[in-house]
Amino acid sequence: MNDKGTTLPEDDLRAALAPDGSIAPLDPARVISGARRRRKVRGLATTAVAAIAVAGVATSGFLAGGRLLGQAPEPANPGPTALMSPNSPTPSATTPRPPASTPGAIPITAAACRAAAASEPGPGPKATQRSLLSDETGTAIVIADSRYWVACDNTFGRQVSARRPARLQKPSPQDTDAFAVADDLITRPDGEREFSWAGGMLPDGVARIRYTFPDGATEDAVVHGGFWLLRHISDRVPPSGPPTTTIRVRLLSASGAVVNDFRLTWGLQTCAQISHGC
Repeated sequence: MNDKGTTLPEDDLRAALAPDGSIAPLDPARVISGARRRRKVRGLATTAVAAIAVAGVATSGFLAGGRLLGQAPEPANPGPTALMSPNSPTPSATTPRPPASTPGAIPITAAACRAAAASEPGPGPKATQRSLLSDETGTAIVIADSRYWVACDNTFGRQVSARRPARLQKPSPQDTDAFAVADDLITRPDGEREFSWAGGMLPDGVARIRYTFPDGATEDAVVHGGFWLLRHISDRVPPSGPPTTTIRVRLLSASGAVVNDFRLTWGLQTCAQISHGC
C-alpha cells in the first residue's frame, strides 16, 4: 500500500523494493511467503513455551503438594511428619562391635586359677582374689595367700592362662622379666587377632606401668591393692612372623618421672604363661 492507503500494482512494488546496488533484489512473493513461515514458527514456539510452562506448573504442584492427582488433599495443618514407623530400628552412627568369640571359655575363679598353675609351688586353698580386670572379651585376676601370688586370664578360651606363681615379694624396677607378657592369637568375629596380657606385684617407687604394642597402641596397666593387670587386643591382623617392633615398657613414678624404659625380647619375654604354649 502507498501512503494514501491504496494497493500498489506489482510493477510498482517491484520498483519500491528494487536494490540500491548493495544487495540483491527481493522477490515480493518470497517476502510474503517468508513472513508467513516466520509467523508459523513463532506460533509453534509460543505453543511449546506454553506447554513447558504448564508442565512446570504441574510439576511444581506435584512437588509442593507431595501427592498425585486423585489423592485427597492434605489438611491445612498436617502436623509433624514421621520419618520412620514406630517399629523401625533406630539408626546409629556406628555399629556396635560384637564381643570376642571365645568358644568354651572357662569362668575364671580363684580355684580355676590355682588349677591352671598347679604344676608350680603357688597359692594354697585359702588364696583370695586381690585384683581383677574385665571387659566383654575376658577377665584377668590376681589371687594370693600369705606367701604366693599368681595371675590368670581366660580370654584364650580353650583353657585358663596362668603366669608362673611367685613369692609375695615386690620385684625390682630393673627386673624386666617381671613385666613379661603372655601373647596369644584369639578368634574374633572379624578374624584372628593378637592378644597380650600381663600382671604382677607393683615395685616400690613405681606408680604407673605403660605398655606400647607393635600395633602402635599404648595402654596403662590397672593398679589395685599393690598388684597390676594389663590386657590388650590388637585391632590389626597379626603378622605372619615376629613383628619388626617389639613391646615397649615404661615404669613411671607418681610424679611421672621415668623409673625404667625398656623393650621386651620377643619370644623370650612374650610367652609368660605356664599353662600352655604361645
